[in-house]
Amino acid sequence: MKKDEIRELLKHHGTPCVSIVVPAHHISNDRRTDPRTLYNAAETAKRLISENYSKASFLQDLAAKIDNAVEQIDYLHTVNGIGIYISPAEARLIHFTTPVKEKVIIGHSFDSRDLLCELEALEDYFVLAMSRKYIRLYKGEGEHLQEIQDGNFPFVYEETFEYAKPAVGNSFGDNSLKSPERDKSVMTEVRMQEFIRHADNACDGYLRSPIPLIISGDAKALSDFAQVSRHAGRVSGKVAGSYFDAQKQLAHLACSVLQDIRNREKAKLADRAHELIGKQKVSVGIEEVRRSALDGLGMQLLVENDLAYPESRGNHEIEVSSTNNPVDLIIKSVTAKNGEVVFLESGALKDFSGIALILRYNDR
Repeated sequence: MKKDEIRELLKHHGTPCVSIVVPAHHISNDRRTDPRTLYNAAETAKRLISENYSKASFLQDLAAKIDNAVEQIDYLHTVNGIGIYISPAEARLIHFTTPVKEKVIIGHSFDSRDLLCELEALEDYFVLAMSRKYIRLYKGEGEHLQEIQDGNFPFVYEETFEYAKPAVGNSFGDNSLKSPERDKSVMTEVRMQEFIRHADNACDGYLRSPIPLIISGDAKALSDFAQVSRHAGRVSGKVAGSYFDAQKQLAHLACSVLQDIRNREKAKLADRAHELIGKQKVSVGIEEVRRSALDGLGMQLLVENDLAYPESRGNHEIEVSSTNNPVDLIIKSVTAKNGEVVFLESGALKDFSGIALILRYNDR
């Protein structure tokens, strides 16, 4: 699984660890430049290896691994980026669904930021999709949905209503006969709510862990679920509409809902960091954060996605380094001591010079 691959890369240490990351494009005209961009980045990586490890026995092997990885790329099926991770003991290719910037990093471990962002985007979740005919449960991982078909799901609604003889009205009013169409409408409504209730009960075995639940359906189905569900409090978000024949679109919309939730939570963390400045429970700026991280004080590291120290290359910027980026070293220090790393959009931490560390306690 992709998440397992990423976790293995994050734990990997070796000399050297080569990280080559380039953006990819969806539009065919822009996509034409992707092979050349990756080729140039790969050549830069081989040059850096040659300059820094000219007498090493693994030099030719690493260069061959890089060339083999480049040859494996199917540019018609890339998403937002391509990552090649090479060491004497490792060779991995990662397709990024999250936006990336071009970089070539040579260090004692792989550059972690893009991998951590991708891992965040691959969050597990459930989607309960409801219609008047079906209720289906999907297990999601990033923008991939897998329908659960295990004897509990899916639920199929079967209309068994039969017209009854018109019933006499209640004593309130004109004693007129009830309409059989009205009887059917009421019974259909009751049965639809029971249909949803049964499916909701079947969710018990899947919602024991705190995995987000997204519900999908038309306005009436979403309303009925809110009325009858025992799991209404577990719902993280909603997708309005029916997407039984558009599973990819449903996955994309569900991921957008989850990303909105993450963005709100991140904004709250940034606000909390401002509040903690006066209490001296937050380090600000790269040097202060680095010292606190190395001392093991970090509880939550907040860092802007694109915070780096790039060298200028031609008409654009590419991060090229024969050592790990200082920001990446801070990230590794925090995660090694069980701290949390939270990535925010560019400019979200401008008051903190792009990086802040919420401390476990005040050690100043």
